[in-house]
Order: sequence, then C-alpha cells, then structure tokens
Amino acid sequence: MSRRVELGLEGGGVLLLTVEDGDVAALRGAIGGTGFHDVASEEGDNSVDLAKVTYMRVHAGEVSSRIGFSGA
Repeated sequence: MSRRVELGLEGGGVLLLTVEDGDVAALRGAIGGTGFHDVASEEGDNSVDLAKVTYMRVHAGEVSSRIGFSGA
C-alpha cells in the first residue's frame, strides 16, 4: 500500500513523497539519526539529510494511483 509522507525541513521546505508502507517504517526509524537516508518513492529516488528533518507527517489512507476522471 502506498502512503503520502510529508517531511518538513529546516528553513521551511517541505518534501512530499508517495512511498510504500515498509519505506514509511524505515524512514520513521531513521528520523533523529545522522547522515543521509535513501527513500525510494513514486516521484523518484531521494536522499534525505536526517539532521535537516523537522517533522514527518504520514497522511491517512491509501493513495490512489489512478489518474483521470471517474464516471458519475
């Protein structure tokens, strides 16, 4: 299942990623550490400087991967 994760960064920047549950758990465990943590996401590969992360928000619910309009 894919989840949206929002990482707040020093200086006010925000990184919004779509990642698998296992990667969410790994990132959550790495927060507060030092160095860089690699995160694979639907948007691409990312290296996050853990010392610069100020918060992590995991949005509730699964992300729909379907693009387009639905018939009503």
